[in-house]
Amino acid sequence: MSGVTISSYFPFRRVKIIKQTVNQTTDRAHIDVVPDQRFQPICHQCGQKVPAIHSWTQRSVRDLNLASTQIWLRCAYRKLFCTNCQRISIEEPGLFHPYLRVTLRLATYIHQLCKVMTVTEVARHLHLDWKTVKEIDKQYLEIQYGQINYDGLRILAVDEISIRRGHSYLTIVLDYETGRVIHVAKDRKAKTLNRFFNQLSAKQKKSIEAVVMDMWDPYIKAVKKNCRRRTSSLTCSMLWPPLTVLSTKSATANIVKRPRKTKMSLKAQNTCCSRTDLISVGKSSASSSDSFWK
Repeated sequence: MSGVTISSYFPFRRVKIIKQTVNQTTDRAHIDVVPDQRFQPICHQCGQKVPAIHSWTQRSVRDLNLASTQIWLRCAYRKLFCTNCQRISIEEPGLFHPYLRVTLRLATYIHQLCKVMTVTEVARHLHLDWKTVKEIDKQYLEIQYGQINYDGLRILAVDEISIRRGHSYLTIVLDYETGRVIHVAKDRKAKTLNRFFNQLSAKQKKSIEAVVMDMWDPYIKAVKKNCRRRTSSLTCSMLWPPLTVLSTKSATANIVKRPRKTKMSLKAQNTCCSRTDLISVGKSSASSSDSFWK
């Protein structure tokens, strides 16, 4: 009897392999996997051990390829009645996610490929549906970036991007100093930006020293509503993106207007960096006492 085994390729404690079949005409291998009876089943929702087994079910999931052969696992697993969750849940096998048709290690591989390839290219490479690839990558991105940390925000950058014809926009909020995207929302209205500020605590709002944006009235309205202080100033510049050390630290800055006879350049966009009430408006070095907030 041959001592060759494939068990070492499946180092999962809670399952064991009982059978394998290889179809050489289709380059597919099917491996039957069952729960290891030595371990008490664990609820997928709460992670607690559950002694009460409700029923058995089976599912075929895709695993990493072995050379050029596609590996499919026929997994038998149990449904449990969890007293902690007070519901019927699926056991945690440690091999695949109960709501995905691929194993955890294949899902990780797909997410890594999506960092350097498009969704369509990954789907074509692994012979998967592009919707499956997109959903897997989306779940990993939600785990990594779903919970945004708003602490330490000092300078924000706000702008909009067009996603399709017909004036459909997304509002993007960045941490200006790191370039990290911290908020994306539909539309470019004042209430769109208000929803972002509503997620911040009073302490986090207070730590914001400047907001860099273009001269779009709804954005200015939202910033004035949420970030206005008693002793503050507004900084606007024709140059994007450089905020100099002087403009970010000083209490007063100027709104620089383009000369009337100067032809508008695509490289020089109107940019507003709102800090907080003493405003000076003028041409480059010239200034006046007109207040922006009036």
